[in-house]
Amino acid sequence: MTDGLASNVTSTLLSQDEVDSLVTMLDDEPEGMEVSPVSRLDVTSDVMRRYDFHQPDRFSKEHLRTLRMIYENLARRLSLQLSTKLRTSVDVKLAYIETGPYANFITALSAAPSAMHLISMKPLPGRFLLQYDSRLGDILVDRLLGGNGIPLSDSERELTDLEMELLSSITEDIMDAIQDSWAGTLELTCKLEEMLTNPYFVQVALPSDTCAWISFEMTVNNHGSSLNFCIPASVLKPITPRLSPQAWIAGTGQQNDEEDLGIVRKHVRRHLENMDVELTALLQGGELMLSELMALEIGDVIPLQRHISERVILTMQEKEKLQGHLGVYRGKMAVEVTEVIDEDQLGYKNS
Repeated sequence: MTDGLASNVTSTLLSQDEVDSLVTMLDDEPEGMEVSPVSRLDVTSDVMRRYDFHQPDRFSKEHLRTLRMIYENLARRLSLQLSTKLRTSVDVKLAYIETGPYANFITALSAAPSAMHLISMKPLPGRFLLQYDSRLGDILVDRLLGGNGIPLSDSERELTDLEMELLSSITEDIMDAIQDSWAGTLELTCKLEEMLTNPYFVQVALPSDTCAWISFEMTVNNHGSSLNFCIPASVLKPITPRLSPQAWIAGTGQQNDEEDLGIVRKHVRRHLENMDVELTALLQGGELMLSELMALEIGDVIPLQRHISERVILTMQEKEKLQGHLGVYRGKMAVEVTEVIDEDQLGYKNS
């Protein structure tokens, strides 16, 4: 035994103290028991992690950090865009990002009916799932129809086809925000492909496929609920090398106040272009004595102090904007616009 120890010392260059420690360790063990170095490790439950070789993680920590940066940016943009669209205070915050098999995400969805939109992000393959919680769907639909954004008490009610169409307008804003948020990494073109209400009819991935679950907390007039994304790993696989915080920052940089103001202006202009504005043609009135006014009957004609050939003033929201001539178009009274009133001249008159 002495010769064996001497050989080990020579081959491994152990010191005499290390040799004595090894001999003492062997003497303390019962005979016939094989000692494993792993058994001597002090392992606690805090550092142990179960690993499933059938479901390896396809998103690294760096990928998740990049996704968090992208979707925090998306939350900020959504707050601006939806506040403009709904004309009320809307606060969107990123709640969490997790990864797991697609089957777990479907199981975790609320049993109550909800609105689910399938969206493609070209040139990336496949589609991802956007889910409005049933409470959030009620809040948004009520606000879009002119209400205060109060959810209904019946949470089990399934959304109608009309309500689903109304929510699609919110999805359009979400897709715009997605394209802007990803612009530093990849130019995306989002398209709403399908709308469903039953989660078990939604197929964006196989049950065992790894997905990223991204959840937002959206608050409208102090009423909040969740907005969820489910993005399969296969969708983001072509751009996995670009999912690094350094690449994203280099591509987008930090948004400043001027860029935020530009976003607000763009969406305000878009919604103003679709607003209905009342247009009124003003005719200069005539003068009547009180006795003549009291004697008026059906069929009487009141002459005005304006010739038929003279121009009339057209106002928008009580502001003089245009001038034109009265006429008839396809059997209806009409005004032919002949002049646009200069804003400087308008300001002078109003003053």
